[in-house]
Amino acid sequence: MSVLKVDLDLVQKYNVPGPRYTSYPPATQFTDQIATNVLLGKIRETFVSDRELSLYFHLPFCQTLCWFCGCTTVITTQQNQSAAYLAYLEKEMNLVAPFLKPGRKAIQLHFGGGTPTFLQPDEIRALGRLIHSRFAVAEEVEAGVEIDPRRVTRDHIKALREVRFNRASIGIQDNNPEVQQAVHRIQPLEM
Repeated sequence: MSVLKVDLDLVQKYNVPGPRYTSYPPATQFTDQIATNVLLGKIRETFVSDRELSLYFHLPFCQTLCWFCGCTTVITTQQNQSAAYLAYLEKEMNLVAPFLKPGRKAIQLHFGGGTPTFLQPDEIRALGRLIHSRFAVAEEVEAGVEIDPRRVTRDHIKALREVRFNRASIGIQDNNPEVQQAVHRIQPLEM
């Protein structure tokens, strides 16, 4: 029989609250205190770079709040709210794209959230067209999406594939019905 050795000093060192690193940079690093000219200067610095791009699109909508969630979300059952958000994403792409060196390849693409499949399949297709029309997306792009199996349809999957998504993260927190009830994410195993 082997004995588990535990470094209690190490346990004590890390027994403190810490930031959630679900993205990089973490949300704790974001601020609205940076001056516009400083931000534009940083964006312009990237203009000369040949480095590949990783594009992340935060789609914050969810129909219900999972009680464990720490993401920036908009909880709504009003499907039409995503249309205005997509219009703002298009404006942002139009503002940022001219600062990027033409031809820089986007080798990674990710839709996170929220629940990206809150979007209707045609909205996914439209967003995909916007991205592909403004960025040089690599032929071998790694394109991932977070999917809530409670809300996804076959047409969602078809739309994601049409805009070249090839990876999915499927959110399943637990199969125990009591845990599902406790975290407010009811998702039967059959689903």
